[in-house]
Amino acid sequence: MNFEKLKNKVDQAENTLEANERRVGADLRQLKDSWLTMWSPGRIIVVGLASGFLIGRAEPLQTVARGGGLLRMSSTLMTLFSGMTAASAASDAEAAEESAEETHAAAASVAAESAGVAASADSARRQRRRLPAGTSDNAAQDYLERLASAARQAGGNG
Repeated sequence: MNFEKLKNKVDQAENTLEANERRVGADLRQLKDSWLTMWSPGRIIVVGLASGFLIGRAEPLQTVARGGGLLRMSSTLMTLFSGMTAASAASDAEAAEESAEETHAAAASVAAESAGVAASADSARRQRRRLPAGTSDNAAQDYLERLASAARQAGGNG
């Protein structure tokens, strides 16, 4: 086949497709018009009454049958929700307890370390300076406060 024959074949297919599109469009317009004319106000009222009657006959039986199931389902959902809430609260409490234990252990080790350093620093100062006991206690207290501040900063950054 040469190029002209292929081109003619494509043109013919496009024309056929356009004709089919026009035919489908016309069919849809005719369907829409017949659908609208079919639904006159009298027919709408008759269909509404008939469907209301049928639904009214079937609905009370379904409501009675579903009533217990709906109550059971809501009870089950509430139990599930309260269980999930309790589990979440328990895990939060465990995490807080572990955090408190870690904080307490870290504070105790810092305090013990500070007390040991302070005691050795206090005795060294007393020996070097030969200061009265009350003066040395104030210096030790200042030193402890500086160590505690440094420990807080180190703990906050790490």
